[in-house]
Amino acid sequence: MNRTRLVKQPCRFIVAATLALGVLQAAASPVDEAKVFDWWDNGIITAEEATEILDLLEEGNQEEACLLAQVYAQESCEEPPSQAARPKSPRRTVKAPTRPSLAPHGYVDWKGRIDSIGHLESHRTELQLQFYRYTLRLGSQELLAYKNQGSEAYFGDISTRELHSQIPLDTLWGTALLYPLGNFHVAGLLDTAKTTQVRLGYSQRRAATIEAFYWHGFGNGDVQATDTIHADHKGIHSLGLQTKTSFTQVAAWWQYGQQFPLIKIQLYGSDRIDEGTNSDDGIKSAGTVYSWRTTAYIHREDIPRWARLSNTIQKSRYWGSQSLSMRAPDLLDTKVTANAGLISPLDADTMAVRLKLGGESGPEFLRVAASVTCRDAGSNCRETDWKGGINASPWDLWVLGASVRVRQERPKGFAPPHLELSSLFRDRSKSYTKFTLIAPKGRPQDDLRLRTEFLISGVFLDFSLVCTFKGMERLEPIPVRGFAEAKVRF
Repeated sequence: MNRTRLVKQPCRFIVAATLALGVLQAAASPVDEAKVFDWWDNGIITAEEATEILDLLEEGNQEEACLLAQVYAQESCEEPPSQAARPKSPRRTVKAPTRPSLAPHGYVDWKGRIDSIGHLESHRTELQLQFYRYTLRLGSQELLAYKNQGSEAYFGDISTRELHSQIPLDTLWGTALLYPLGNFHVAGLLDTAKTTQVRLGYSQRRAATIEAFYWHGFGNGDVQATDTIHADHKGIHSLGLQTKTSFTQVAAWWQYGQQFPLIKIQLYGSDRIDEGTNSDDGIKSAGTVYSWRTTAYIHREDIPRWARLSNTIQKSRYWGSQSLSMRAPDLLDTKVTANAGLISPLDADTMAVRLKLGGESGPEFLRVAASVTCRDAGSNCRETDWKGGINASPWDLWVLGASVRVRQERPKGFAPPHLELSSLFRDRSKSYTKFTLIAPKGRPQDDLRLRTEFLISGVFLDFSLVCTFKGMERLEPIPVRGFAEAKVRF
């Protein structure tokens, strides 16, 4: 009981702070905890799907979390993956290398999640210290890194980022090295369980890279069926290939004894159509921007030993999404998006297809949005979500919003509407406060919830807190779920 009260106190504080300060627009992040809570509160994603995304955000894997959001919530990831190589501009001047600072600097970051009974469900602490060409991380990850003119060396907890893998990996304890040789590079890994990895890659002017890799290791109590068969004195063998360009990433990984490799495909791109010059005032129009993105995971019952996929992806032989978007800044900044999510489970011959079409338009002070979501095209869209919303900015830095979502179930008809009212206020920096009143059953007197968001962003301190409460109709707020993060820079 005492622990629950302690956790409730910061959440109640945010209620008071939010009501006192007003509200603000959420930070422009592709995916963050506040957006996940929004989809969860709306019934757009399930608790399992929300947990998968939150786990990735807690680990700092923004890109993979964005991929899950595409399929589960039909939210487009507008930014291409950070690892995607981009062509080097021929006019770009190469700056002379500067000597890294010898003064230690870094940050301390703490993240925590609160469950439905007010307990601290999970937390993660990280200390990062940078000095000269070294980076030291302590806490949830213990790692010492060294980088110098393309060379890389790591010692400690090594995983996806350190091994530059397009497919998420388990965390290994050991050492990893990468050394460039002109356009080529060689890399390797050795961990305490005698797992080894060797990579050989080639890069052409940073516009495209291709890399081949080989894994060798031994099984343990957590191995899968194929690992048990082949985890003899010769060990487990797997090999693969990954490539990336300015518009695609493709990775294939096959383990000896498996019938089918694990494949990950990402295709993305954008194009701007210049509409010319306005003849009246001579101002050149911004033009219409089209963008698209395709993501897919393909595998069978078994996956390579060191791959670490989200639960839903691991249980699906095909898991993918397709998104298209169009933005016309000169036409009341109109945005139109179309998303499709496809999942084919391993234990069934069917494919679940979810479709969404949405758009928003209007001047900056009055934005109108609408969307329609077919929750399962395979059942002829028996469940369809209709949603409409409006955001008004009567004053600078203050946004008021309202939305209604109705689920149509055939032949039952329409379920009670899901209503939301929000108020948001932000300052000139990234700091903001926001609160959202939620009536999931359409009748506030029966069930009224409150979601609060609070972010302080400064030079040395970032603090954020997101809480969802129920029982507001009785004026007895009870935290349903929450997230907190504190980051101190030095």
